[in-house]
Amino acid sequence: MKKFAPKLLFFLLIAGCGSTIKPISGDYIFEDPYYYGVINKNLIMEHEGYPWFSKQYDKYEPDINQLKQMKYDEIKVVIFMGTWCHDSKREVPRMFKILNKINFDDNNINIIALKKNKKGYFNNYDSFKITNTPTFIFYKENKELGRIIERPKTTLENDLYQFINKHQ
Repeated sequence: MKKFAPKLLFFLLIAGCGSTIKPISGDYIFEDPYYYGVINKNLIMEHEGYPWFSKQYDKYEPDINQLKQMKYDEIKVVIFMGTWCHDSKREVPRMFKILNKINFDDNNINIIALKKNKKGYFNNYDSFKITNTPTFIFYKENKELGRIIERPKTTLENDLYQFINKHQ
């Protein structure tokens, strides 16, 4: 049974073919037991069917020493995830723990939950070239700084540091 939630509108920074800003809006949809569409952190943190979020969030101890010195005012992150995906269940709560520890502005985070076929429901979805979940894409001034696909190359903290440090 589908339940339609109130309409959410987020403006995402998207580096499709160039470095243009393209809006994405839409409803999020719940199809027991998964959400898809443009969602928010509270939805996955507070959903009784997603105990994996708090479990991973609570037990992860990020090393943010390098990240403390960075400036994040102009950084945006877009997270493509599956509430059904084991990698998303591990990495998304960990990324949120890191972002919370460095006081990253939640208004600069956009979350798009995908169906199991990893397809988006909005017109310019293909411009993101998503192949795996989760995918974290970091932007500054409308330009993609880097992305973490499925799991970090080293650690989430170090990969994030490398993307931002190159552009500060």
